[in-house]
Parts: sequence; C-alpha cells; structure tokens
Amino acid sequence: MNIDIAYIVSHGFAARMVTQTDLLGKLVKEGLNVALICPDKNDSNLKAYCGLKNVHLYEFNENGKLGNQQYMFKRKYFLEDLKKNTALWEKHVYSIKYNKSKNPLTHIWPRYYGMIYRLISFFPSIRKRFKNKENGYLKSDLANQILDDINPKKLVATYPVNFNEAVLLKLGNERKNTETWIHLLSWDNISCKGFFPALSEKYIAWGDVMKSELVEYYGIEPENIFKCGVPHFDFHSEVKRRPNFKPVLKNLGLKEDANYLFFAMSSPRFAPKEIDIVEWLANAVETQQFNEKSLQLIVRPHPQNVSGKMKDKTWLPRLKNLAKMNNVVVDFPNLIESKLNWSMDVSDMEKFSQLLTGSLITLNSGSTVAIDALIHEKPVILTSFDGDADLPYWKSARRLVDYNHLKKVISYNGISVVNSFDHLKQSINEYIGNPEYLINERKETIDAQVSEKIDSTKNVVKCLAC
Repeated sequence: MNIDIAYIVSHGFAARMVTQTDLLGKLVKEGLNVALICPDKNDSNLKAYCGLKNVHLYEFNENGKLGNQQYMFKRKYFLEDLKKNTALWEKHVYSIKYNKSKNPLTHIWPRYYGMIYRLISFFPSIRKRFKNKENGYLKSDLANQILDDINPKKLVATYPVNFNEAVLLKLGNERKNTETWIHLLSWDNISCKGFFPALSEKYIAWGDVMKSELVEYYGIEPENIFKCGVPHFDFHSEVKRRPNFKPVLKNLGLKEDANYLFFAMSSPRFAPKEIDIVEWLANAVETQQFNEKSLQLIVRPHPQNVSGKMKDKTWLPRLKNLAKMNNVVVDFPNLIESKLNWSMDVSDMEKFSQLLTGSLITLNSGSTVAIDALIHEKPVILTSFDGDADLPYWKSARRLVDYNHLKKVISYNGISVVNSFDHLKQSINEYIGNPEYLINERKETIDAQVSEKIDSTKNVVKCLAC
C-alpha cells in the first residue's frame, strides 16, 4: 500500500489533535491516502473515527518492553546537562527521594545512571560513546514491517520522546522515499522532555516560542519550521464564537446565570497538596468569602488524578465530597479504556471548551489549561504553593514555575502566580473587580505562544498536502 501521509499517535491528547479536529479526515478530502499508527488499534475512538473517515489504522506498541523502558529512562543521564533543566533534574531527585515503587530496579537505575552523569564531566567520551550506540536501541522488525507495508511519503510524529514514535521516526529518516515531520502535541515537549531520540526534516510549530526553541535546542533551519497554530485550539475558537455553556452548567446542577471559577487540577505527582487548595477554594465559594457572593466553582480533575500510576486514591473521596456543596461541582474527565494514555470520549472536548469559555477565571498549578484559557481570553491564576504545608522544593508545586516552558510564559506577565491562600483570595477579587486586569499582557502572552488563533487545522492540512 502507498500511503501519502502517516501520523503516529502515542498519546490521547495527540489523538484528540488529529481526530477531533478532523485533521486526518480533511487530509483524506484532499485526495490523500492517510494512515494512523497508534499503540492500540482497538481504541474505540480511533477505531470508529478511522472507519468513518477512510483512514487506515495500524498498531505498533513496544513501549512495554523492559529494555526499551530502560533506554528511554537512562538517555537523559548520558545526553543532558540535567542540573540546568529543572524539569529533568526534578525527575532524578524524585526517583531518588520520593519513589514508592516496590520494583527494586526503579530505585537502582536512577542511582546508577546518576553516578554515570557525574562521571561524564570528567570523562566526556562516555557521552560520545552513548551517542554512537544510540541508534542501536531504536531498532524494531515490526516497525520496519509496518513502514514497508504502508510505504508513507510523509511520516508525522506527534510526541517524539515516546519510544514507539522515536523508532518509527528514525526508520522513516532512513527511507529514501519518505519525508519525516514532527508536529508537536504540547508546548513543553522541547524544553522539558529531553532531547528527541530522532529528529525530522520538517516541523510544525504552535508559534514564535516553539519555533525559537526548535532553533535554539536543535539548530533547525527556520525555513523548515512552519507556524500553523494548534489544531485542537480550533475547537476553542469555534466555541468562543458560539458559546453555549449554560446547558452544560444546568446539567452539572449549577445556576446558569451566575459566574464561576474553573479549577483544572494537576496530578498529585506535581502538586501534592493541590487537593487542599481545592477544598479551601470550595469552602470559600460556598461561604461567600469573595467580593462576588453568587460565585460558583467547577473543579476539573486531570486524567492523572483518576487513572495511571500518578493518581492518588485518597483524593477521590475528597473530590466526591465537594459535590455535596450547593455551589461546587466536580467534572470528572470522560476517559475510555485504551492502551493509549489519556484517551478521552469525543464529547469531553466540547464540554471542556464550553466550561472554559463561560468561566470568570481559570486556575491551575501549571498545565496546558493556562494556554487553553488564554485562547478564550480568560484570566489565569497559577497556584504555586502547597496550601498550609511546607514541602521541600523538589516535591512542592513551587518548582513547576521554574520549568522552562512555564518560566517563559510567565515572563510575559499575563498570568497571575499566587503563593498563599491570602494571595489567591486577593488575586481572585482583583479579577472580579476588574475583568480587564492584565488584558494587554494576556494578549501578548498568547500571541507569542500561538501565532494562528483560527483555522490552524486548515493550515496544517495545507502544509502537509503541498
């Protein structure tokens, strides 16, 4: 089979980017033969979508092999200057100090490779030897077979730090008749995930910041980077033009004509005491402690709050208890069963976007929701503290604002960062009193991150179809 464009998807949010925007379907409408390679061809969303849109669906999943996991874990120790990257160094510190796994290897690996990392400053040839051998890790007979079967003219990776995607991308680069592309799913992939195991010939970027990072980190020639915007943000742009959030509020049991705060939670792994902040905020809303007495609160747990190895089961009953309040609801993400992490039901994105566009203020501790909210022209507050607790830096939510991508977005001064309950209350009241507060800074922030606010999907289709 001769495929014109093959997208590789290893993450539920990337699946959302290419299917819920109908990116793949629009490529098919251009007369192109399109394939999707994923870790689970029985994912109900992908199976239904690809069947409907005449997209060929393939499965490739070698993430679970122990050797592959070890390779992806250790490469940062050999290739990165870890101490200069807060996000990467945090992973090392966390695995040494706070690792609760019963698997002894997860305790041995970081100590062993940490020792090698320290030795590299004295013996740089260690890094050179690893680079020379790295291609040997990215071999797969199954991946070769898949690429032989589909013979893609263009192969597009969305999350190249994933082992599956790195393998396919490397093999794609070795094929004479295949042009490789990277279309990144998220804003933190370049600066916080470590060097990509494989690069590509062409790149699709969100905007100026992502383009500059590709040049800075990898020396990519600017003419090979195409600023197209963010396809799944087209959803936000359309919802913002035609808001219809009141029925959503009604279904959640809230008053349709009262303002509400929208708190998008992070994993306990990144903000261990965020549940304390959410409970404090819920109580403050319920007891009318803000300048707007009719205020309501919607709490949106992250998928990692309720599934996967980063969840904390003790949070779930605490979240459910919030629903007993009159003016507070918890909107759990609608996950589906799949080997694709964070695979969401197709209806979830519409509800999420409607809740964002109707909100008065959006709060989170450091997720992409900050960018989503700015697309909706909503104020954003980052909760950079741990409630009343005094956690060590490497376990605290305080560390998140030092991650490169967050530090950069905060530097535009369009996002409020709070460090205590009093500061949080003051900041909420500030936006209640003046909804236009930081409006120019907010616009500057989103303009730097996302160059094209509408028709991003069309831009990507045009880019790939040429």
